[in-house]
Amino acid sequence: MIDTKFCKAIQQAENIDGIIEEANCQAIKFDDSDGFVKSLSSNVNECRVDYFEIIENGLILIELKDIKGKISHLLRKKEKTKEEIQKSVLSNIEKKFTDSLTIIRQTIDSSLIPVTNYLVVANNTESNLLDKYLPENLKKKPFVICETDEICEKLSTLNTRLCQE
Repeated sequence: MIDTKFCKAIQQAENIDGIIEEANCQAIKFDDSDGFVKSLSSNVNECRVDYFEIIENGLILIELKDIKGKISHLLRKKEKTKEEIQKSVLSNIEKKFTDSLTIIRQTIDSSLIPVTNYLVVANNTESNLLDKYLPENLKKKPFVICETDEICEKLSTLNTRLCQE
């Protein structure tokens, strides 16, 4: 099983204003230099989600994205169509969830079953922006989209999490 030293506060990457949104709960940091994946010598080029949690045989994958910032940046490039923005913003989301599941099953437990995939957006992300620029097929997949401030409440319903406080 995973050592709790990889339990880290769930937080977004620093935005263009230098602000880092942080949730008031923890999950297993998967990506980056302080995450679980740093100890793996293989799969270094794989796409990975930011955090994950294990509940009994269930696996929860958590990817954080500043979609508003990404879309704003792409809209400044006037040649981008809605479809190009959709592809650019979320082209690797599904790959991140798939690759992360593979890595976790290979290195932790092959019997883990995906329970929920969370796409956590920044708190200031307007729902009409998500409706306009999230591809329709993403909305139909087993993703739960929530804001940074909401992820802890969603995870708190799962009382057997490794990083539960």
